[in-house]
Amino acid sequence: MLTKLLLTLAVIIMAILLLANRRPKQASATSVNLPPMPSLWRRYGMRAAFLLLGLSLLSYSVWYWYDQHKVVTVTIVSPAGVLSGVYKARKGDISEAKMVTVEGVHIRFSNAERLEILED
Repeated sequence: MLTKLLLTLAVIIMAILLLANRRPKQASATSVNLPPMPSLWRRYGMRAAFLLLGLSLLSYSVWYWYDQHKVVTVTIVSPAGVLSGVYKARKGDISEAKMVTVEGVHIRFSNAERLEILED
């Protein structure tokens, strides 16, 4: 969810900056028709900022993908505490009411059961 918000904010900021640069500027009557020289900030700073933003979004996306595909050990404990099952599952495949193991088995559990998740 945070990735979607950051990406949307980045697109909006880039669109505003690009549209601000494309507005036609009014030339005064006394000035000579010389092409405007962009400052070093406009030339290199904005490119560096966009590059940094892109690299940070890419690195966060790769880290999030890696974290969601990490295999963890899940222990399901019954409310009575007598029965428990130990399974291996990917972190991204565990939700509130079900999970999918590494072997592909779909497991649904009740609200009364307790989950213990250990990272390997």
